Amino acid sequence: MIWFVLLGLLVLLGIGGGWWYLNQNRAAAEPAEQVQDNQALYVGMSRPFIFSVPGSGSRDRLVQVSVELLVRGEASETLAKRHLPLLESTLLTVLSGQTAASYLSAQSKDSVKSEALDALNRILVEETGKGLIEQVLFIGVVVQ
Repeated sequence: MIWFVLLGLLVLLGIGGGWWYLNQNRAAAEPAEQVQDNQALYVGMSRPFIFSVPGSGSRDRLVQVSVELLVRGEASETLAKRHLPLLESTLLTVLSGQTAASYLSAQSKDSVKSEALDALNRILVEETGKGLIEQVLFIGVVVQ
């Protein structure tokens, strides 16, 4: 009879220990799932944008702009890279729709960047359901 009681206690201890072990692992795994990837990542365009814009008088100016996009997290970076041709097309439309004066002062460049950011996020919301781009960065601007 004592053997049955000891065997029963041993089984109960095994079940209790297994339950405790599984709950410890589950509690440790839950916070890792809730952590959001908020790392700043940069998505570069495949090449600089080169286009013609109206200048002063009747003379057109040639502009070259190198652009990178700031996104947060690897998931956003992956989605942005997946839609890179759409993003490049949208950027070219916005950038080439300006005048040469838009690229000559810091304040006017900021205005162009803001317009580009709005256009990019608007098109991404249509495609992915969320705006991914946090900032449009001009890495280089040349006006001839």
